[in-house]
Amino acid sequence: MKHRSALLLLALTPLLAQGPASPSRPAPPPSYKDLKYPPLGSIQIPDVARFTLPNGMKLYLLEDHELPVVNGTALVRTGNLFDPGDRVGLAGLTGTVMRSGGTRSKTGEQLDEQLENIAASVESGIGESSGSVSFSALKENTAEVLAIFKDILTGPEFRQDKLDLAKSQVRSGISRRNDNAESIVEREFTDIVYGKDTPYGWPEEYATIDRINRGDLRSFYQRYFFPANVMLGIRGDFDTAAMKAAIEKLFSDWTGAQPPVPEFPKVGPAPNGGTYLAVKKDVTQTFFAIGQRGGQLNDKDYPALAIMADILGGGFQSRLLQRVRTQMGNAYHIGAEWDARYDHPGLFEISGGTKSVSTVETIKAIREEVDRIRTTEVTEAELRTAKDTVLNSLVFAFDTKAKTLGRILTYEYYGYPKDFLQQYQKGLAAVTRADVLRVAREHIDPARFTLVTVGNPQDFGQPLDTLGSPVTSIDLTIASGNPAGMERGKQP
Repeated sequence: MKHRSALLLLALTPLLAQGPASPSRPAPPPSYKDLKYPPLGSIQIPDVARFTLPNGMKLYLLEDHELPVVNGTALVRTGNLFDPGDRVGLAGLTGTVMRSGGTRSKTGEQLDEQLENIAASVESGIGESSGSVSFSALKENTAEVLAIFKDILTGPEFRQDKLDLAKSQVRSGISRRNDNAESIVEREFTDIVYGKDTPYGWPEEYATIDRINRGDLRSFYQRYFFPANVMLGIRGDFDTAAMKAAIEKLFSDWTGAQPPVPEFPKVGPAPNGGTYLAVKKDVTQTFFAIGQRGGQLNDKDYPALAIMADILGGGFQSRLLQRVRTQMGNAYHIGAEWDARYDHPGLFEISGGTKSVSTVETIKAIREEVDRIRTTEVTEAELRTAKDTVLNSLVFAFDTKAKTLGRILTYEYYGYPKDFLQQYQKGLAAVTRADVLRVAREHIDPARFTLVTVGNPQDFGQPLDTLGSPVTSIDLTIASGNPAGMERGKQP
């Protein structure tokens, strides 16, 4: 039997070597690398109906019948940049207590109950360079919610107990502002780069909050909240003509006027840079931010700068992440951003955290990567990946009508052209490797970099001054009395 089996195996061997008798083997599955996508189309902005009401308020209406809801936001030209120097925090408190303090006819708690019963909301707030009052309602409750929205926008009461509560919450925030090392880095980097003696860098302190009284809130509100200083955008399930008529009738008795609001304060000269250290001994890492002043969104070089920042530190394929995290193993997170602003220079910032012992080594590596992107063209693959990333992000900026209306209001608020996004999209698509190199050389100046670190210098592997410049200590003491040199400011 064994002999016969061996003969049979020898006879079959040539046939086995030839493989299966099928005419061809199955093709391997396609790779994701072989996928082809059509280029992104141009951004399509839906038509928004625009009106100016008899009282001067600008109205923007966008019908959206997908869901039976109506949402709206009133943008007000104001901001904490108008805070008096000795009352820093006034704008923020005004924005908070507008809602929590209720109106002349109802307390904040009564409004809460009324809105909760109909699944609606009305909120208010004031940021750096804009104020807002917004609402959300089911279609069937639109008239009721609009009436509440109008009362809060035009007749807030600023009740004393709610002001006291809001001041207490701000004071609590001041007391805890040094608890988180990353927050310290962001705060101090921003304040140093803009200047702590300017509205862009003024901190809220106990003394500035304590000075604020109910009369200050009323005065701030009256100066900036008047019809001609308001842009109201409404989106939802409504008929445009009917909504326009309803809003015009609702706000017909709001006719107050004030002198035109001035421009926001200008940003002062950029600092010369330097190295700063805030000692925090209860952390095992060093948190840092390094960079300089950036630019505005309407800068002609902004598309190339956005792509440059993405290549440098925008994602998992970025140079900084590959170098500092993957190769060196020194950081879990690190990134770079060209954070342009609408109406003043933003920040170019590289930030992250690293093992304490690797602090100096990590900063040196960052500087080397900055030098490399300023001296050598990026690769074609890097450019392609960054352009795809930034271009694709625009899709999510306009994937809902809510975002679309918000963008339109924001662009008009800051005086940007209606086709700004289309211009930006075209600018991104046209960026070349040479463009990235050029803008890195022209706009980034490492000699003027500000470096802010927060950590325990006893654990640094090397002294911070080995980076080549003297180290300035950051005093994290929270002032308990009147800030030196602050006098009563005047509202513009």
